[in-house]
Amino acid sequence: MPGRTPSMETVNSSAGTPPDPGGRDLEAGAAPPAVDLGAVSGSGWLSSLRRQAPAALEIPTFRRYILGSSPLSLGAWMQLVALGYLTLRVTGSPAAVGLVGAADGIPAIALSLPAGAVADRLSRRRILIATTTAMSLTALLLALAAALHRVDLLVLVGAAICFGAADAFDQPTRQALVADLVPASGLVGAAALTSSVGSVSRIVGPAVAGVLLGFWGAASCFLAMGVSGLPFLWVLGRGGWADRPQLNLGERFRPLAHMVEGLRFASRHATVRAILIASLVLGLLGVGYMPFLPVFAREQLHGGGQVLGLMYSLGGIGALAGGLFISVMSRRLRPRLMLVAAAPLYAASLFGLTRASDLVLAAPCLIGISLGFVAANTAMLATLQALAPGHLRGRLLALYTLAFSGAGPLGTLVYAGLSRVIPLFQAIGVGALVVGVALLWSASQLRLGPEK
Repeated sequence: MPGRTPSMETVNSSAGTPPDPGGRDLEAGAAPPAVDLGAVSGSGWLSSLRRQAPAALEIPTFRRYILGSSPLSLGAWMQLVALGYLTLRVTGSPAAVGLVGAADGIPAIALSLPAGAVADRLSRRRILIATTTAMSLTALLLALAAALHRVDLLVLVGAAICFGAADAFDQPTRQALVADLVPASGLVGAAALTSSVGSVSRIVGPAVAGVLLGFWGAASCFLAMGVSGLPFLWVLGRGGWADRPQLNLGERFRPLAHMVEGLRFASRHATVRAILIASLVLGLLGVGYMPFLPVFAREQLHGGGQVLGLMYSLGGIGALAGGLFISVMSRRLRPRLMLVAAAPLYAASLFGLTRASDLVLAAPCLIGISLGFVAANTAMLATLQALAPGHLRGRLLALYTLAFSGAGPLGTLVYAGLSRVIPLFQAIGVGALVVGVALLWSASQLRLGPEK
């Protein structure tokens, strides 16, 4: 892939397209405005805690967004645990658990691009109201079915498809909405805050689900998921920000043409293209190893379920620590610097994990992997949110989401195939080095100002 490309050709957008609320639209024939994601507010490293807080928290609508969406994130993890538990209890088949997991993941791969086009066509607030309502109602119906003992594999697969389809539209729309609420200078902190919320949910959600499963069964977890959407629905219903369709309502909606427009922009914009390529490599080789953690716990660390649970917890703690650090330091951190730091940290940590022979050596590697992933993901996501024109933002963020959701399972298959030729953990170690190179390359391609 060349280091630079000729000037980006103008993307033909529809007449009458409203301007981006943040003033970041790339109008026809105009150069992209310079984006300073590292704008510094305050002076000195010893400034007050308030001045060190992420700039995004100074925006009332974003504060309400974070507070409203946090319970839903927690409920989603509880639902994920309960769904797998109930599937195994009802069917007694590990293969059925895999089938339900695939039913949840496949819609995200199949619907991400159309979902991005819809996020650029319709009111993002109303899309999120629809997706949150759909997930909450599905969870409540599943809770009722579980309480009445009317659950079978067909019901579980159907519920998983509903969850996955709603999530496919939810994720790119959420990410696009954050960029609508937060100015470019605050996007690093906003991305880190949302990552921190996800990390807390990842740690707390399964633990709470375990307690509920032990006392009241799976129905209580699904009920909690259904109720957890209410605060977010209240925030969305209240609104408080400019919310209007990104395209002319009088224009005919052509999903395929709109998807092609997004792909064309991504292919011609050097920075966007580099971010998407790096995210694809990170998802393929840097996330695809995760299903093999049980194998690693058994063969390398000679442990069982407790060791595996501790490994996941260490990863969650590392992600939380990274998210909080980036949130606090977001006024000073630049995306390029974050990627340059994340590349060797992630590559060395994952490579070291493949060589670790006990938990003492594996623990810092697991924390380092999570720290590196959070730093890389935050830098790439914030840059993409800032550079994407308002009328294309949903489609570009859908491509970013697709790179992770689609590449992860494919990466698992790649590692499984390579394990027939070379040892599994040796293959993962090579993959770690490839991820490091890809992240460093993407850092060299970042252009936060106009492209020449």
